Amino acid sequence: MKNAYVVKLGNLYFKEKESILFRNYRYKMTDSLNDASICKGFDSAKKTAEEIGGKVYKINLVED
Repeated sequence: MKNAYVVKLGNLYFKEKESILFRNYRYKMTDSLNDASICKGFDSAKKTAEEIGGKVYKINLVED
């Protein structure tokens, strides 16, 4: 069993971070967990969550 993490803000999940002019960023969000960005490390998920004001949720991945 492996762990993965997603960042959630309200009822939306973090999808991707786009760079726009002069170190400004735009965050794309999705309402589907299937389209969300899955982080393998807690630290990267935590950093993104702090940037957007969201929370990190742990997902347990199980192979059958």
